[in-house]
Amino acid sequence: MAIITLTMTLVAFGVTVLSCVSDVRSLRIPNMHALVILGCFIPAWLATPAAFGPFLGHLEAMGIIFVVTYIMFATGIMGGGDSKLATALGLWIGLKGLVPFVFYMALMGGVLGLATLFLRKKKLFSNPKQGSWIEQIQTGNNAVPYGIAISFGSWVAFFHTGLMIIN
Repeated sequence: MAIITLTMTLVAFGVTVLSCVSDVRSLRIPNMHALVILGCFIPAWLATPAAFGPFLGHLEAMGIIFVVTYIMFATGIMGGGDSKLATALGLWIGLKGLVPFVFYMALMGGVLGLATLFLRKKKLFSNPKQGSWIEQIQTGNNAVPYGIAISFGSWVAFFHTGLMIIN
């Protein structure tokens, strides 16, 4: 049964990588990414519930992240795709991984913010792809591919909770 959990975990991990690529290329995270991550959790949890802990804790973490990121979306601080991705990953990390998730997500968000300021000032790319993160910031827009920070935070939380070490 652990093979099911491992497979679903690797699929969810792979989708976070795709989300990072999509966010850098177009500042968009497809809804399907969040749906796949959500869809992978149920068979993973059913296969090895002991690897995850109480299901309710995972729902609570997802609910907390949804409320916070929805408020951030509604106030224009975060994009809708970012909110959906973080919410879907909240189901995976549960309450046990919530603090490392938020901490490392914020830390990586700060690094991305600094990188954005640097790239905006230096304009290192002469002909960036239309609509990409680089093109957006080099034309003076405020844009950060926060899907990278969200994914990074989830990866740390996966390891923190021991999810990647499935018995």
